[in-house]
Amino acid sequence: MNREEALHKHISDMCAVEQHICDAVVRQRDDDRLKNNVEANQVVIEIERVLKKHLDALNDLAESYDQQVQSTAKEALGKVLGVAAGLYDRARGKHPLSRDMRDNYVALSLAAMAYTQFHTFGLAIGEDRIADLASEHLKEITPLLVEISKVLPDVTAGEITEDADFPTDGSIARQATANTQAAWAPSVTGGAGEGTVSPTSETEPSAATT
Repeated sequence: MNREEALHKHISDMCAVEQHICDAVVRQRDDDRLKNNVEANQVVIEIERVLKKHLDALNDLAESYDQQVQSTAKEALGKVLGVAAGLYDRARGKHPLSRDMRDNYVALSLAAMAYTQFHTFGLAIGEDRIADLASEHLKEITPLLVEISKVLPDVTAGEITEDADFPTDGSIARQATANTQAAWAPSVTGGAGEGTVSPTSETEPSAATT
């Protein structure tokens, strides 16, 4: 693979990942269940804003290298995402909002790792434009992952309370959020030094009261 082929592959792959996720998020915006959940809706709106910004920047980057990405994005998508490409394309009937949010987390995690590779590629070939753009975009994706992880317990607890025909306690959402955020604390993950990507930027939460 020569330099031009490598540039084409990596830029097209990154565009394909972001475009696929963005298309799925745009479809979610029409869901009344999402519109009725203020916090989840705000997160999805922010995801859409960030991804569209990224796509504009990626297309500008492609043009600066005389790369055509639109015609190859669909082909690249299958190669890059593999099984994950079906996350949003499976049955689009009625399913829990919590699953949409969970799938958004999975997809954005994949995008974060794709940007990790893209950044590494830029450094390896001495292209600061690529390395810097990838690093900037990665830093805009990681906060989205944190926000989804905070919202998901509340969405899930609400659905359980609404759907169950047995006693449940939907008020535990805050406790669930605190408990699960604690799983990302430096004391658990082994610490995150300066410049290290961490799933959460907050300090370890105190134990939740019941």
